[in-house]
Amino acid sequence: MGSIRVREGRYQANVRRKGYATVTKTFTSREVAKRWIKTTEIAIEKGEYSPKISITVAEMLDRYKLICLATHKGADASEQYRIKLLKNYFGVIPLCDLTSAHLATFRDERLKLVQPQTVKRDLSVLSSAINTAIIEWNIPLKMNPVSKIRWKQTDQPRDRRFEDGEESQLLSHATPFMARMITVSVETAVRRSELLRIKRSHINFSKQTLEIGLTKTGKPRTIPLSSRALKALTEQLRASDRVIPMEEQPIFQITGSRLFKDFQKLREEIGITDFRWHDLRHEATSRLFEKSLNLMEVASITGHEDLKMLKRYTHLRAEDLVGRLG
Repeated sequence: MGSIRVREGRYQANVRRKGYATVTKTFTSREVAKRWIKTTEIAIEKGEYSPKISITVAEMLDRYKLICLATHKGADASEQYRIKLLKNYFGVIPLCDLTSAHLATFRDERLKLVQPQTVKRDLSVLSSAINTAIIEWNIPLKMNPVSKIRWKQTDQPRDRRFEDGEESQLLSHATPFMARMITVSVETAVRRSELLRIKRSHINFSKQTLEIGLTKTGKPRTIPLSSRALKALTEQLRASDRVIPMEEQPIFQITGSRLFKDFQKLREEIGITDFRWHDLRHEATSRLFEKSLNLMEVASITGHEDLKMLKRYTHLRAEDLVGRLG
């Protein structure tokens, strides 16, 4: 919407558009000001004019966190952490000035500290926020700069699995509480966030199943429980009930950050290197395939919607497949 104000004999032309700062220019002639308004509005409509967008990266991320993550059932502490990380790094940059060069610098600095998949997840959160701003908030960016980021072809998906004796080492040195969490994770392939939300009411003892209500994809699923998983859950319920009634509380009373630190400390104490909590999900998923479950059966347990993503979890050991070849 265009308007003209007269100030000290000069004509101040203003063009306002949702998502943009007001564009202003002053002329000595009203007619020239009108022509400029018309030309500017046409250029904006055609996408040929890009006035400044009046929102910073930090403001966008705050809005994304407030509106989107609050209603995203799969959101967990890791997403909250990534938003904080991104705000600290990019916060004061106007969204319209955010370029792939900024993102490439962020990528390269983060790669000095963490693995490529972690950096990709960081930028995935930023990309999701920008896409939301473009599609749902009518922020007129021409493109999402995250889409321009390139990765080395040599970056291979992580395929860390237990080596001989590592699982028994972890379980024998862990506290009973930690051992039960490890057992449930490696038997069910649940994500860390899903593990920490399990309640007594989610467990069906007669059918030997576990209801996973809040998931990363936002879709609930019911998974079968092995006898080992059921035993660990039962023991945890008994231990928890001695401290606090667990009917409507998560049975594993620990935060994600505390679990991360305790697991890291346990690994360091027994000398197991380069093994992360999420690797338990890799291990569990691969074991499901080794038990001859097909792709769709495994997906129904793990909750993967992208079957291509699921395929890279199938880190099967050749020696475990020999017997099936005859």
